[in-house]
Amino acid sequence: MNIKAIFNVVGVLLILLSGLLLLPLGVSFYFDSPPIDGHMDATLAFFLTLVLSFSIGLALWKLLPSGIEMLRDREGFAIVSLSWVSIAVIGSLPYMMTGVCPQFIDAFFESMSGFTTTGASVLRNIESAPKAILFWRNLTQWVGGMGIILLSLAIFPVLGIGSFHLFKAEIPGGATVERMQPRLAETAKILWKTYLVLTLAEVMLLKGAGLDWFDAVCHTFSTVATGGFSPHNGSIGYFDNLYVETIIIFFMFLGGINFALHYQLVSRNFSQVFKNPEFRFYTLMIALCTLLVALGLRESAQEPPDQAFRKAIFTVVSINTTTGFATDDFNLWPDYLRLLILGVMMVGGCSGSTSGSLKAIRFILIFKIILRELHKLVHPRAIFHVKVSGKTVPPEDLTNVVALTFLFLGLSAAGAVLMCLSGLDLTTSISASIATLFNIGPGLGQVGAMGDYAGLPVFAKAITIAFMLLGRLEIYGILLLFLPMTWRK
Repeated sequence: MNIKAIFNVVGVLLILLSGLLLLPLGVSFYFDSPPIDGHMDATLAFFLTLVLSFSIGLALWKLLPSGIEMLRDREGFAIVSLSWVSIAVIGSLPYMMTGVCPQFIDAFFESMSGFTTTGASVLRNIESAPKAILFWRNLTQWVGGMGIILLSLAIFPVLGIGSFHLFKAEIPGGATVERMQPRLAETAKILWKTYLVLTLAEVMLLKGAGLDWFDAVCHTFSTVATGGFSPHNGSIGYFDNLYVETIIIFFMFLGGINFALHYQLVSRNFSQVFKNPEFRFYTLMIALCTLLVALGLRESAQEPPDQAFRKAIFTVVSINTTTGFATDDFNLWPDYLRLLILGVMMVGGCSGSTSGSLKAIRFILIFKIILRELHKLVHPRAIFHVKVSGKTVPPEDLTNVVALTFLFLGLSAAGAVLMCLSGLDLTTSISASIATLFNIGPGLGQVGAMGDYAGLPVFAKAITIAFMLLGRLEIYGILLLFLPMTWRK
């Protein structure tokens, strides 16, 4: 393991973070929010954080040898894991300095939730926080949605050498994401250009729907990143505006699609998009679940058909894409609908999208593996291959899918047990474990539709912080760091 090269790259990413901190610093200058009693104002907090991030990053970059051309998979996973932890720690400082989250565990929770696009929060009176802090919360989700490493690959050519190891380590479902250009830096630029176009389009549409610039930008950041932070206590329900909800539903849906398919759409390869089995599964699942929820609300709550459909489609798209925005408290729905929502949480959007969870492609593969085993029972001497889009999936990829599914479910169960031991009820423990490991945010029980984690004990918060990082980097990259063989030369 090349430790010096690892921290050299971490230094480059901290320099990038210091550049991003200029944006909330500008917002704090513009709004000039009064400081919370006993704490510094947002302008000074962001300035000090910027200086610290830049100084540490510059020192690591200049004092340690690069060795980027010698990167292997193990260094790639180490760089990504350490970078996300380091950036989340630096990102937590403004919360602490301004007094929004005076305790480190809460500030670190809020920062990690933002960068991993989980959308869980320890803030109860969100609207009382300085505008710059609220902007920072949403900006962290926007950056984390596409990925810190991917942003650096698009900006810093120096990371182009050996960078595929970083790409694989960070992109959700990275093994299934194909390069769209021979050079990875060009792929990164295409992905970020697509991301920017979606961002600008939603900002303009939300502004046209009557939102002010601040709300339009903040909600756009969280929508395209499928993150779910809102600068309002009532989330999207605050606006009670059908046009706003429709725009957000549309962009949440787009955020859950593989960004390689966005590229195909721009390239006018429409047949490639509509033939994609993961896209079809994703679309069909949303349609069926929306219908079931709408019928359930119509029967149980005697909702008018239009209101039932409105609540159903927003909640299903929000939860399935792991965004976590809310217009209605699904904690009050009948138990069978709550269980359906819990199941939808665990599927997620497409691989290579900004959504979290297991991803639709893995469920497709699991179904096909089950069908293969049933066929083998009938024809034990026959050889059956698992195929997707007419291509045979290699056995090692199938093993990876089964193992990762087991890890997600096993860790969710273990996390729920540990949270029960910390004093939480069973419903809250199970849903908080799933909601953070699968990067969803809102859950059931104490961590309801608005994703309120403020009342969790410190031990439970520590578990959820670890789960958010594990889920965002899809477990393997973190677990790899705990194996002795990883650190051997």
